[in-house]
Amino acid sequence: MAFKRYHAAAVTQPRKTILASAVSTLLFSPLVIADEQASSETTTLDVVTVIGEKIERSLYDTASSVQVFDQDKIDSTPGATQVNDLIKLTPNMVDPGLGNSLPSVRGIDGSGPSIGGIASFAGTSTRLNLSMDGRSLTYSEIAFGPRSLWDVQQVEVHLGPQSYIQGRNASAGAIVIKTNDPTHEFETRVKGGVAEQNYTQTAAMINAPIVQDQLAFRLSVDQQKQKSHIDLEDYSPAGNTRRIETTAARAKLLFEPSSLDGFKSVLAIDYMDTRAPQNENVIGDTYAAKRAVYETSATSGIWDIEWQFADQWTFENKLIVSKFEYDRITDPTGHQADFVTDGDEFHIEPLLRYHSNDDKLTALFGARYFKASQDEAFTNIRGTSPMTDEKETQSAFAEVTYSVTPQLFVTLAGRFEKEHKKRKVELHKLDYDESTSVFLPKFDIAYKPTSSQTIGFNIAKGYNNGGAGLSFNPNIPAAGFITYDFKEEFVWNYELYTRHGLLNNTVELTSNIFFNQYDDMQVQQLRDDGYVVVQNLNSAHTYGAELGARWLPTYQLELFTNVGLLKTEYTQTASAGGQDKELPRAPRLSANFGALYNVTDNIEASANAIYTGEYFSDLDNSPEIKIDPYWTANAQVSYLFEHGKASLFATNLFDSDKETLVSYARSPDQPLKQKPRMIGASVELFF
Repeated sequence: MAFKRYHAAAVTQPRKTILASAVSTLLFSPLVIADEQASSETTTLDVVTVIGEKIERSLYDTASSVQVFDQDKIDSTPGATQVNDLIKLTPNMVDPGLGNSLPSVRGIDGSGPSIGGIASFAGTSTRLNLSMDGRSLTYSEIAFGPRSLWDVQQVEVHLGPQSYIQGRNASAGAIVIKTNDPTHEFETRVKGGVAEQNYTQTAAMINAPIVQDQLAFRLSVDQQKQKSHIDLEDYSPAGNTRRIETTAARAKLLFEPSSLDGFKSVLAIDYMDTRAPQNENVIGDTYAAKRAVYETSATSGIWDIEWQFADQWTFENKLIVSKFEYDRITDPTGHQADFVTDGDEFHIEPLLRYHSNDDKLTALFGARYFKASQDEAFTNIRGTSPMTDEKETQSAFAEVTYSVTPQLFVTLAGRFEKEHKKRKVELHKLDYDESTSVFLPKFDIAYKPTSSQTIGFNIAKGYNNGGAGLSFNPNIPAAGFITYDFKEEFVWNYELYTRHGLLNNTVELTSNIFFNQYDDMQVQQLRDDGYVVVQNLNSAHTYGAELGARWLPTYQLELFTNVGLLKTEYTQTASAGGQDKELPRAPRLSANFGALYNVTDNIEASANAIYTGEYFSDLDNSPEIKIDPYWTANAQVSYLFEHGKASLFATNLFDSDKETLVSYARSPDQPLKQKPRMIGASVELFF
């Protein structure tokens, strides 16, 4: 059986060679004349399609620095079963592991200005937007709820501000997940997997037509279980604190009536339920063996319609209704700090697309209304404090691209957004009620001498809303709470990008060089009196590059590499010292490389190696908790047969146990570390 996949195995080049090759690619690839003929046995690389910016286009027409993982690429990535397995393969992103912190993007904390308990009390918004089929997940869902990759069509990781197109909570970047829609063909898939650390996966999918070429349904279910490698202690009411579990179920109904040409409707019900310890830090005084446990669940109804009512015009609408709940469970005999949240969301987004017959003008016009409310309760030894949080967002956005000449394209885009935010805690006299209006423009100019060659420059603005919250003194549990507020933050992003398909499209080169200027960046800081609050910085900036290459030297072998270069700087507030420092989790160099080798028509082997350079754990740049460079290697071998695939995989192949984050300077002996090596196997059957 012939097959063609993406991703992975270890190319044994030194790191300096990779970096030098990537830099020379950036400097000289625009001058390369691809007049060499590829081998007659070599096929071409598939053109990557990007869908996460609400307009479907090829990678050559996309300005954003983006990593795209389609279903084939996901399947051939060693041991990839959750979204975080793909994030690790994205340059200039650092995911330290299970804990309060979301991945950092170009040195910017994706969690937002605060994490853990402070984030819960402040009701802060993430800077990294993770959406699944159009629904943006909350901080707790992302941090403590692993996202399954079962029956996923595509995952895209966009680096840099995406506020102009994604709206809320995307000032650092966006992860866009699109699951598979029903088709008009009968199809079933089942998968079973086992691995070390008591890991198991059980998954199934069925797709079936109901009315020929008009009505079809798709049902998919996935459950993954694992035992934490940290030797935590059980307690009541949490039970087994080492149990990590995620369940995802999804049902979709496709309707394409023959009586209404160009009309398509997809109605979906999505359910997710997760459980995990709050973090996997090494046990100590700060991180007790009786660890807090997070349980999250969410149920969403999503209705997408699309109608091409004229040759040039298409109307779309997305309607989402969601209900979510998450519980933080703690030891009532220790430092009890339970948190319960129940919330509801409503989201509607109509779109109108235009594409001229002569291909000179394309346009997107849209509006969005979002409303969320949640009831919260914090319980400790003093009793229960109820809280409420409400958000209402109204926005209108547009993007217009005009072909000035057959090779020169200009894009103007913008988003006007108004957000009303209310947060109330009666017991502690917090009553925040503020509205913010912002305009988020984007300008892009691109020169495309051929369909597979692009050189461009863009400017875009992003933002994260302000808020208010409660603070506590972590050193004096009985000190009580205080209230505080903080302003919104803004960022201007300047980016130069290139895209090149060379040697009969057997080589693909990409580059993005960026500079980000932040105003009033929000950070979590420790005040002189010991209280932890969110404050605004006067100045912060980041700059660097993402460089990527894919090469198909033969029809059997695909190689890839990605390199991230990064420099960050911010000025402390006066109370913190007023010095210039680096942002945490901002390594100056990150890289990955790998290959996929089709050994025979039935056997494929893939592997990758990921390098993360040194970085600071905290804003103060404390040298004693600086993280040393570390590597991670992963490998997989698969055997394909007529109705299935069997795989053997290993993650963290060489069992590296380097530190990835020290959350508190006072607890340097209780870091997060790389997860231990995990060897496993899976069998997937499809009919």
